Amino acid sequence: MNINPLKYTSAQEKTYGIAGMAITLVATDSHELLREIRLDNPAGNNMIMSHDFGLTGNPRMSAKILWNQSLSDLKTSVAMALGNIVCRRYVLSRTRVSDEDLSELHRLVREEALSSCSLDNDEADRLFNSCYNYSQRLFGHQGVQNATHSFCRQLEERRTLSQGEVLEILARLGLH
Repeated sequence: MNINPLKYTSAQEKTYGIAGMAITLVATDSHELLREIRLDNPAGNNMIMSHDFGLTGNPRMSAKILWNQSLSDLKTSVAMALGNIVCRRYVLSRTRVSDEDLSELHRLVREEALSSCSLDNDEADRLFNSCYNYSQRLFGHQGVQNATHSFCRQLEERRTLSQGEVLEILARLGLH
């Protein structure tokens, strides 16, 4: 999903966006999908995900299993995208996500939901709203904000973190 509101305006914003995605993966118990974070990679290639994330699946698998996997990947992608922008706005800028950014994200989620899972607009809206509300609660929490600042400092120092290192750092910060 190529999302303009996720375009970074600075290196610091990039770090917080990536942190937002990593924290979202851990908070939603989807950390097994993350393999590595590479801060110095070009934007859009910083989160190295497991080999099976986003794959269309084996043609010998049932259509229901394939659809469920596509829906799960869509939910994870939407949660990560919203975690990225909500973290940058709430934690770094101390502002809310603009209506314009939300509208653009919402439109893109509807398109992706239709093309990847054949979800209608009402189903896509429920998915979007659920992920957005979760991101707001997550990054609106003062403890998560403090942990995010610490995580970002460590990410900036190390530049590359394995899945295990991400989990270890976030656990030490109280996020697990």
